[in-house]
Amino acid sequence: MTRKPSEPPTGIQPDHPLFDIIEDAYRVFTCRKPKSIEVCRGCCMDAGIEADFFNPPIRELPLHYVQDWYSAAYDPKGIAKETWAYLLPRILEILACGGNVSNVGIEVSLNRFDTGNRENWSMEEWRILDSFQREYLNRTVNRQEDFLDEVICMFRLGGWDLEDLFAQVAAISGAKLAQRLWHDWCSWPAPGREGISITPFWKSPDNVAAFEFYTSRMLYDKMAALALADDTDAELAAKASAVAGIVEANAAWSH
Repeated sequence: MTRKPSEPPTGIQPDHPLFDIIEDAYRVFTCRKPKSIEVCRGCCMDAGIEADFFNPPIRELPLHYVQDWYSAAYDPKGIAKETWAYLLPRILEILACGGNVSNVGIEVSLNRFDTGNRENWSMEEWRILDSFQREYLNRTVNRQEDFLDEVICMFRLGGWDLEDLFAQVAAISGAKLAQRLWHDWCSWPAPGREGISITPFWKSPDNVAAFEFYTSRMLYDKMAALALADDTDAELAAKASAVAGIVEANAAWSH
């Protein structure tokens, strides 16, 4: 699967579509430096990074510091809100710039706190997080970096509502969705091995719900209609037809 570059720009640039959201995040989530890194101490992290972790200004927190922090074990119940809120703007910025906060997989980027639960945040904090989620998911459809399923899973593991996430995907234009799903399902495997790409990071029963969405009659009808439309160019029609074929081949309703 495609992976992002290991080192993103030092900071998000003003012409980036997510620039205003990230700047708002740094403003709204401004808080005192935490007293605890909230992960395993004296073991999992590099000793020098652990000792220096809270010394750089949050905007200048090096990517390799963040990645080392993500490599450390933490309480399965999650980390303290104070630590997560402090780190969150930098984490969002790295994601927006195309970097990996975790070398394990993008899916675990937001799951150390119940980030997608609006009850955990003020109205202004939630406005930023909700805007980031929607814009990031929308950009994923248009950019061939991480697979769409990986990004949906990232937000779900972060606490966002699964039905709403799939509703956002369903609202995407057929042309954009066909291009995205063709890339994820058809462009990278060996010929004859095309198929629905589902990340192993899904937790049950969400993995079942994800597969049901990807094999839904709604998605098939959307792809088939695009493939057969008179005004669809030949290349896009072929991609939409391929995606529709994969949906139909795996759907319970087709057998």
